[in-house]
Amino acid sequence: MTTQQITEQAAVDLRELPAEAFTPSDRARVQLASSIASRASEVEGMALLLGEDVAVAGDYVARACQIQRSYENVIKLAVIAERVRGTSWERIGKEFFLTAEEAEKRWSTAVEDWQAKTKATSIYVREPGTYAAHADKFIMTGTAYQSSTVVRRPLSQSLDAAAPQTGRDVPAADRAFAGDQACTHCHR
Repeated sequence: MTTQQITEQAAVDLRELPAEAFTPSDRARVQLASSIASRASEVEGMALLLGEDVAVAGDYVARACQIQRSYENVIKLAVIAERVRGTSWERIGKEFFLTAEEAEKRWSTAVEDWQAKTKATSIYVREPGTYAAHADKFIMTGTAYQSSTVVRRPLSQSLDAAAPQTGRDVPAADRAFAGDQACTHCHR
């Protein structure tokens, strides 16, 4: 499936949206999705290496170490995406068996550096639509192992920038992400 076919399926051409339409939450999730797609390619490359007779002693360990370092970046981007969406340091730290203070000490500089990025210093600020379209293509057609029966949905359907085209209720989605009740009058 081509990027154009994915875009048509998503009903939103993210490449046509102005960069300013993408919220920090959008950009953080686009960058995280791009990083995950790259890591999936690295893992796939290692799997292919196992089936080829070109590896020499140490190649498997070297590739595994490279992948591990890459996944450390995925973790950092996941923390950034969580913080941009308002997740507390306490909640983030819990996943790493850290206190809120320890989590903040570990990642706050990365979050601040990410927030300071500009069009001149980040492709995700300059061209978020291009990378969001690539993320949609990976999500919809990627060969990463799908471990559940969840129907794949393009990232574009959950970006704030595309809400006018998709009908996404951004405040409700933000409340749901935060674990708040979606419906305040009936408590469902």
